[in-house]
Amino acid sequence: MDETNLVAGFAKAILEKYTDPLLKSISNFCKDEWEKFMIDFDLSFKNYLENSVKKYGKIKTILYRTEPKYIYDFFVCPDLRKGDNHRINGSSVNNILSLSHFVIIQGTGGIGKSTFLKHLFINEISNKDLIPVFIELKDLNSINEDYDISDFVFQRLYDLGSTLKKEYMEYALRSGCFLFLLDGYDEIFTDKKDLFFRKLDGFCDRYSENYFVISSRPYSEFVEFQRFSVLALESLNKNQALELVEKVDFDEEIKQRFLTALDERLYDKHTSFASNPLLLSIMLLTFDNFAEIPEKLHLFYANAFETLYSKHDATKAGYRRELRCSLSFDSFKKAFSYFCFLTYYQGKIELTYDEVSVVLKKISPHVPPFEPTNFLYDLINSVCVLYKEGLNYKFTHRSFQEYFTAVFLKELSDQNMKKLGTELAKKDLFRLSSDSVFPMLLDMTEQRFEQNILLPLIIEVESTCEDADKYDFYYKLLSPGISYHLHPSKGEVRLVLCIGVNAENRMGDFLFQMSRHYVDTQTEHSQHLEDASQKLLDYLKRELNYEIDVTVPCNKSLENKKLYSLIRETWIGLHIDTMASLRTHLEKKHKNEEMDLNALLIE
Repeated sequence: MDETNLVAGFAKAILEKYTDPLLKSISNFCKDEWEKFMIDFDLSFKNYLENSVKKYGKIKTILYRTEPKYIYDFFVCPDLRKGDNHRINGSSVNNILSLSHFVIIQGTGGIGKSTFLKHLFINEISNKDLIPVFIELKDLNSINEDYDISDFVFQRLYDLGSTLKKEYMEYALRSGCFLFLLDGYDEIFTDKKDLFFRKLDGFCDRYSENYFVISSRPYSEFVEFQRFSVLALESLNKNQALELVEKVDFDEEIKQRFLTALDERLYDKHTSFASNPLLLSIMLLTFDNFAEIPEKLHLFYANAFETLYSKHDATKAGYRRELRCSLSFDSFKKAFSYFCFLTYYQGKIELTYDEVSVVLKKISPHVPPFEPTNFLYDLINSVCVLYKEGLNYKFTHRSFQEYFTAVFLKELSDQNMKKLGTELAKKDLFRLSSDSVFPMLLDMTEQRFEQNILLPLIIEVESTCEDADKYDFYYKLLSPGISYHLHPSKGEVRLVLCIGVNAENRMGDFLFQMSRHYVDTQTEHSQHLEDASQKLLDYLKRELNYEIDVTVPCNKSLENKKLYSLIRETWIGLHIDTMASLRTHLEKKHKNEEMDLNALLIE
C-alpha cells in the first residue's frame, strides 16, 4: 500500500469542491490570506492522511497477530441492511452516505464493525469527496473533565500530523467537508454515554453539513439517536466465507482441507460461527487441532485459546515458539482470566504499560510465582492474545476478554461470584446487555449463575415493585416503544420492541436480554403470536394513523387499556411475562435441585 499515491491530490480535490462554502465561511479573507489558507490546508491534510492510512489501513487480527496486514489483503466486504426493507452494498462509502448524513452501523461482536469503518475510511480517501476522520470512542473514557467535541477532533487530527490552525478548522467544519467515523459507541463507559450523546447532538446541530457514521454493538434500536439511520452489518454468506478463507495467509495444506470442509458441511452445520469473520477465523485456527466444532460459544473460545497456547503460530503448520513464562497451562490460563476480569471491570481494552504493570501486580498473589515481563511477553508474542500498538497494549479481540472474564467468575466461590458478578452488572449494564460474558457464564455453569447473580439482581429490582401484577411493573420499567418493519422477501411486517434509554430502566433492559434465555419456545404458539401482532398493527393503523417504520412510544399505554392488552398478546408480552415470572421459576428450580440432591442420600 503506497500512502503517498493514495492521498496524492486529495487536498486539492477537496479545496476545489468546497471552495464556495469555505469562502462563505471566511469571507473576511483577502486574496493573500486565502492563498495561505490553501497552502496550509494542503500540507496539513497531506501529513494527516498519510499518517492515518498507515495507522488505519493495516490491522492485526487473530490470524495476523505479530504483523499488521493491509485490510484488503483479507477483507471481504459485507452487505448492510436497513430495517428489513432493503440491502445496501457496502463496497462503496457513497452507498451509505447517500441514505443520510447520520448513520449508525450496528453488528454483533466479531462481525467486523471496526474493520468495516476502516474500509470506509480508505474508500473515502480514494474518492476524494470528504476528509475522513477516524475516532475511537473508547478514548473518551480517559477524559474526566468537561470537553468539547471540536477540541477532541482537533487533537486527533493534530496527533496524526495535522498542522491546521484551530480557526481554520472551524471554517472547514462549517463547510461540511468532513466524514466522521466514530468507532465503538458501545465501548464508552455507561456513566459517560449520556454526556457524549449530548455533546455529539450539539456538534451535529452546529455542523450538520458534515457526515457522521457511528459503529456499535446492537442496543435498543438506538431510540435516542433520532436523526440517525440504523444499518446492520450482514453476516457472511457461504461464498463470502469461502472468499475470506481463500484470501488469508495460512498454511496452505490446512487451508485447502478447511475450505473443502467449509463448503461441503461446516458452513451449513455451524452457520452462526462460519458467517462471523472472527469466529470463522477461529474455526480455521482450530481446525487441525479439534475434530469437531463445539456448539457452545464458550467451548469454541476454549479450543481457540488452547490452539494459540499450544501452537503459538497456527498460520504455520507445526510451528511452536517457546514460552518465556514458567507457568503451566492451567496457571497461565488462570492468570490471564484474572487479567481479563480486572481490565473488563475497569472497562479497558487498551492499556498503558503502567496500567498493565498495576494489573499484573494484583494478579501475582493469586497464582504461582511468575515474572510479569515474561508473562506480558508471552501474551503478546507467544500466545498472541494481546498486541502492542505504539506505547499501548490491546486485546487481539475483546471477545477473548469477555470469555476469560466468564472463566474467572466461574472459578469463584458462590459468595465471591455473587459479590463480583452483581457488582459487575451494576457497574455497566449497557455493556453486559450486548457482551457475551453472562451468556457464556450461563452456559458454563447455569445453576450457579442463576442463583448467585441473576436471582439476586431480580430480587433487588423487584424490591421496588408496588404493582399487584409484576407484568405491569416490568412493562413500566422498560418504557417500551413499538414499531413495525416490512420484510422484503415475505412481504410481511415484523413487530419490533424499542426499550427506553434512561438510567432508571437499564436494569430492565438487562433483565429483558437475560430473560430471552428462558422464553418457553415449546409452548409459544407462533400462529397465535402472529395473529396478535397483526391485530395490534390493525389497531394502530385504525386508531393512531400508524405508518410502517414509525416508533410508537407506549410508556403511557397503561391508560389505553385496549392498546395495552393487544401488546400483551404479542411476543413482546410473552417476553415481559417471562421476566415477571422469572424469579418464581428460578426459586422453584433451585428448590427442586436441592430435593434431587437430597434424594441421592436416601437409602
